[in-house]
Amino acid sequence: MRALPFKVVLVTDRAACATRGRGVVETVARALDGLDARSVAVLYRDKAWSADKNLPVVAALRTLCRRSGASVLVHTHVFMATSLGLLGAHLASEALKDDGELALCRSLLLEGALLGASAHAGDVIPATLDYAFLSPVFAPTSKPDDVRAPLGLEGLRAACAATTTPIVALGGVDEHHARACFDAGAQAVAVLGGVMGARDPRGALRRLLAAVA
Repeated sequence: MRALPFKVVLVTDRAACATRGRGVVETVARALDGLDARSVAVLYRDKAWSADKNLPVVAALRTLCRRSGASVLVHTHVFMATSLGLLGAHLASEALKDDGELALCRSLLLEGALLGASAHAGDVIPATLDYAFLSPVFAPTSKPDDVRAPLGLEGLRAACAATTTPIVALGGVDEHHARACFDAGAQAVAVLGGVMGARDPRGALRRLLAAVA
């Protein structure tokens, strides 16, 4: 099993940032301020905006993250991962059912770039992926209307044992039970609203990193 180059993935969310009167780049800058972030990856995701609007934001995040050692993943827009030299690209869960799409996306990435996707309970995770987000592990704070039952630690443990693809635990993960996700077999944890919508993104991210150190 390939070891992931990150322990924490910060998933961007424009709406969560807006609740604090901030943009995505400003929020990520606050979260990474003064941090040795070599164990952090920032996954940029904005399904509402076009590729043309997303591209300059992703480019700004790349510049910002390089200063602190963090890496950048991009959701959906595989060409951005290649053109900007990012760590890799992330696909929606629908891609798990399409081997052709996975193969095409892989062919578009630079050698060594990561290809990941979102997954949920019952999904078959292809061994061709470099990692998969598995959610929701706990009740997600950023999606209170999510009707999917949380997997819990035992569900996470079973899913990790059933695949050779590294698992990233997502959904309600915070500093109180992040370490337990690693103990259950996850290689990394992902957080969205807990940092992007936090009053103090810097403190929130540091507490999470301390929990998984």
